Amino acid sequence: MIVRDMPDGRLLCMHQTSHALTAEQFCRHWGNADFAKPRPYSPTILAISQHDNGWYDWELCPKLRDDGVPMDFLRNPDHAGKLDLWRLGISRTLEQHPYAGLLVSRHASLLYQDALASSSYDEHNLELTKQFLADQDAVSERVRARLGHDSFLGPALAPEVVDANSRLLQFGDRASLQVSIPWGRDYVHPICPVDWAGSYTAIRMRFDDECITFDPWPYGVDEFHVHLYGLLLDQRTFPDEAAYYAALAEAKYFRHTWTVHRG
Repeated sequence: MIVRDMPDGRLLCMHQTSHALTAEQFCRHWGNADFAKPRPYSPTILAISQHDNGWYDWELCPKLRDDGVPMDFLRNPDHAGKLDLWRLGISRTLEQHPYAGLLVSRHASLLYQDALASSSYDEHNLELTKQFLADQDAVSERVRARLGHDSFLGPALAPEVVDANSRLLQFGDRASLQVSIPWGRDYVHPICPVDWAGSYTAIRMRFDDECITFDPWPYGVDEFHVHLYGLLLDQRTFPDEAAYYAALAEAKYFRHTWTVHRG
């Protein structure tokens, strides 16, 4: 769950699966004379749209923080539980398409590799994270053994191609979070794939309440739309989860649209 304080005092609750759909919208038009189109296209776009589907089950019965505010993914202290949600989401995506599952696995690995470098996990969570990363290496080996003989997907298993597609997923994920939370209206995405042969560049994202621009422009169209979806709650805290669930059931549906265009 992504939980955002709105200017009018209400809370906007956004499911991780809805966030993933917004991430996919940021990537579906990727590719022009300067930026190569994702390949293979459909499994890569599937991976982006499904990268947080492990949260679906958790969000059927979301939790409250100790202070009664709805729990969001950033403040959820259950490290082992979050790793299990990743495992569930990766397994589900593998069942939909092995290559898409590989990309979700790689995306999770990149996140936790960065976390190991910057976070002070206790000994228990450190070992859990290392085991999770080792499990994802095993996922990669299984997918490579399964798809390596395929004339279409085999070449897409090259490390530089998997990395480029994973970085595209990372771009969509971060762009969606920028407008969802938001973390800032001027942000530089540092590692964006230019081609599928190891070339990357930084892309600057700017946005207000109506428009989003990127520089350089990585898309094959001059303009498209991105939508954000969620539920608006009139109160910030709840006495128990039953009251929270009742409020979600009656919450006003929220949808916001941006026009994405050349800067």
